[in-house]
Amino acid sequence: MATLVRELEALERLHAEFGLRYDELAQAVSTSESTLHRWRRGSGGDPTPVYIARLAALQTFLEELDALFADRAAARGWLEQTLAVLKGATPRSMIATGHVDRVTGVLYAMNAGAAL
Repeated sequence: MATLVRELEALERLHAEFGLRYDELAQAVSTSESTLHRWRRGSGGDPTPVYIARLAALQTFLEELDALFADRAAARGWLEQTLAVLKGATPRSMIATGHVDRVTGVLYAMNAGAAL
C-alpha cells in the first residue's frame, strides 16, 4: 500500500502543480476518470498490478521532470511545447494519450545531457 500512496501522491502533484486534468491522467493510465477518483478516495478497491505499474510510470516521469526543472513554471511551459523528438506533439498530449514512457525517455536523455 505504501507504494500505491506514493503513486497517488504523484498523480495529485501532476494535477495540482502541473495542471494535468484528471481525465488526462486517467487516459494516461488507460482507465476511466471515475475509477481514478475511486482510487484517490480509497474506495472500490486498489488498482491491479497493471495499473499500479502505469501509476508508477507517472511517478518516474515526475521524478525526471523534477530533476530537470527546478522552476515549476519552466516545467509547466515545457509540457506545453511542441517537440520535434515527439514528432511535433507536446509532452502533455503524449502523456494524455498514454505515452508517458516516451516523454520520460526524452527527460532521461535531457537529464543525461543530450541536446534534443
